[in-house]
Amino acid sequence: MNEDIYLHHDRYIRLVEAVANLKPCPFAGSITPDQIKAALGEFGEIWPIEIYGDVIIARLEQRAMKIRDD
Repeated sequence: MNEDIYLHHDRYIRLVEAVANLKPCPFAGSITPDQIKAALGEFGEIWPIEIYGDVIIARLEQRAMKIRDD
């Protein structure tokens, strides 16, 4: 399946700059896949579908804590 993804210009620029400015991992000696994955998530809000369930659970837990604290 091929799906195109279009990002808002600001998010796209943040993501491109984050990836372009990655520094090599001091242990691996190069930029690692984990660094790229982190940049995709943190700056592009692009995450693998496999973690979607965990994200939903975390959001529900946060909401429950907020309701409890109110």
